[in-house]
Amino acid sequence: MNRMVHVDIQEIVKEENVTHDWRLLMVLEGQIKVAIFQTDYKLVKDNFIILNPNERFSISATVPALILAVTINATHLTTILPDTSKQRFWNLPMSSPNQTSNNLAACRRLLHRMMITSLSEDVDEATVAATGLALMGHLRAHYLWHEESKSIFDHDQLVNTVITKLETEYAEDISLRLVADEMHVSYNYLSKKFKEQTHLNFNRYLNAIRLRHVELDLKYTDKSITQIGIDNGFLQPRTMARNFQDRYGMSPQKFRHTLAANLPAIDSTRQVITLSREEALVRLAGQLAEEDLASIQPVTSQQKRLDVQTAQVLTHKTATYTVNVGDVLNLNNQECVTQLNQLTEEMPIAYIRVFGVSKVRTDPIFSTVVTSEKNLMSAFYAILAVGAQPIIRLSVEMVLHCSPEDLIARFEAIAQMFGKSVVRRWIIEFEYDCLVSDNEDSQTVISYFLQSNNWQRIGVHVTEKNFHHTEKDKKMNLGNRFVYLSCDYLFLRTEIKEDLSELKSRLDSIQERLAPDRQYAPEIALDDWNTLAGNDAVTVGTFFRSALIKEILRQNNGFDNVSFWLSITSRISIIPDTTDECLSLFLYGTIRRPVYFVVRFLDALIGERILSSPWFSCYRNGEDYTVLFSNPTYIDPRMSISDSLMQYQSQELQLQLVGLRGQRYRIVSELLDKDCGGIYNQWLKVGAVINYSPQYIKYLATMTQPRLKIEDIATTDGKLVLSATQSFNSMRVYRIRPLND
Repeated sequence: MNRMVHVDIQEIVKEENVTHDWRLLMVLEGQIKVAIFQTDYKLVKDNFIILNPNERFSISATVPALILAVTINATHLTTILPDTSKQRFWNLPMSSPNQTSNNLAACRRLLHRMMITSLSEDVDEATVAATGLALMGHLRAHYLWHEESKSIFDHDQLVNTVITKLETEYAEDISLRLVADEMHVSYNYLSKKFKEQTHLNFNRYLNAIRLRHVELDLKYTDKSITQIGIDNGFLQPRTMARNFQDRYGMSPQKFRHTLAANLPAIDSTRQVITLSREEALVRLAGQLAEEDLASIQPVTSQQKRLDVQTAQVLTHKTATYTVNVGDVLNLNNQECVTQLNQLTEEMPIAYIRVFGVSKVRTDPIFSTVVTSEKNLMSAFYAILAVGAQPIIRLSVEMVLHCSPEDLIARFEAIAQMFGKSVVRRWIIEFEYDCLVSDNEDSQTVISYFLQSNNWQRIGVHVTEKNFHHTEKDKKMNLGNRFVYLSCDYLFLRTEIKEDLSELKSRLDSIQERLAPDRQYAPEIALDDWNTLAGNDAVTVGTFFRSALIKEILRQNNGFDNVSFWLSITSRISIIPDTTDECLSLFLYGTIRRPVYFVVRFLDALIGERILSSPWFSCYRNGEDYTVLFSNPTYIDPRMSISDSLMQYQSQELQLQLVGLRGQRYRIVSELLDKDCGGIYNQWLKVGAVINYSPQYIKYLATMTQPRLKIEDIATTDGKLVLSATQSFNSMRVYRIRPLND
């Protein structure tokens, strides 16, 4: 099968085989019995089952049953998503511990969408492939099978990072010494910390992960036992055999033989008929007409009439922007500097947040002339060069990499280099856990900033867990130096307006806790947040949340400042997570992501605000007008893109501007919707190449631009009508300017 995703409608009576790819079978008519190893499943209409690569199965039906068979090529998928090669799903999703009716319904909708697309007269293979990837993303989010489910949320960040590294690099030659060196912590400290958090030493934890994958390979592959050991990090067969015996009470050979002895021989007879498109349409005609799978919900409408002569000016607060660049030394990379220059040429940026100042080595990096200290200084010069002020994030780990005296000396050197009048405008932002910790070294550094004449502005970053105040938390009074309070949005998952209302009360509590006698309130900022449509790298789409971004930035008055990551790689330098879940402005290089254009749209809204609603916004600046159309939908971030498209409605929007002068106007409009943001789909269409050529980069950068339209229109009796159909969470901006004849 050369295609990545293959869709068939089959009539089945009997089949026994071993899979080589992922297969999903959904019953359309009748019922079937499926046996996988020693487990039997009975499936009726709309039930579906998942077959993993190298799984042995048999299917039987008393009366010929009609099924939808979706096959996803394992080789192609592993090329796109390498981490899927070791992943397996629950065979029967409805029996998994994470199943919900909503999750099952989402899977069925994706399967139906693939079926409808594949039955079209002109099959769009890219759409089929994209939907297949969206389906895999949904399965990975909800139906991954694990022998043991170990929550790591109670561990601190250092141990979480180690666990993530072990889960992804278990097959490599990895040791506690190497990990400690890589993270710039001592061997003894990491060993003690890891055992305290996991109740296992490093090697036992690593071996448990390796043995879990060994078991899967013994069950589902025909590789030799020696090769299985090598593939999973056991370079010596004896080592694997000894560990396997200790855990399972038998050797790997006996485990495999016992499993094989309980499996019946494969019956080579196969009674499966694959229907042609015409045959499938005839069989499914009644079902398709009844369920109306091919249609999306009907368009609804919103209409508004605005008299620009009598409209009252509405008060509003505009949020400023912060850009997170990740590790401070990223600012010495040409790509990062190019992105910042391009960004700040189009829109103002108030702050640039950096991390890892304490991790910068004090020894020379390139030569005795260009030291790491000079690299650090040049990074801050890069921030000032684009007209922004630095926010320097400090965490509990700041004293793991250097002594408090060395860290204080570093900040004294920065103050001396740039001058007291300059650095007094910078913000030193502590993580809340750092402020309330009992670590003496951390408190030494905090005391320095609370008493220093050079550093006058202190910020605090809180996460969801910090809202749960305990009596054990150390008391802290930041006083009037407390000027900035940022929080994550990643944990807010329900109706946004309710969330923001609750969030405000929680932030008020934090302020009272940290600075009870402050004379003025700090800036309230939204930091790390996302626009996920799906919990995986495939189905992420900021374009599906563009109108929601607008709601946060323009309709809500609770935030003074909002942060974005500069690029995906800038976040990875701090949070080594393969999931692209951050709200970033650039993909990489000069390829801008949809949120870049969202912010640019919003930055165009200048002047007096005379209309504000979820669907329409209008700003007046002299005789010029800027109008924003949007269709905000508060979708569940865990939903897939395809599911969301079928679930939510488009809106027919119409705005009548009356009271205008009787003349011609030039209207420049830009539309940002799913077709502008589909970087991933465009990647599929150019062949899903791993290494981009300059031509492909230019192509992607062009295809993701908002669609531009320019027209000259004369008013009728001082009336101008703007109308458009907006898909959910899309945005359209109109810039209206009178033409002087």
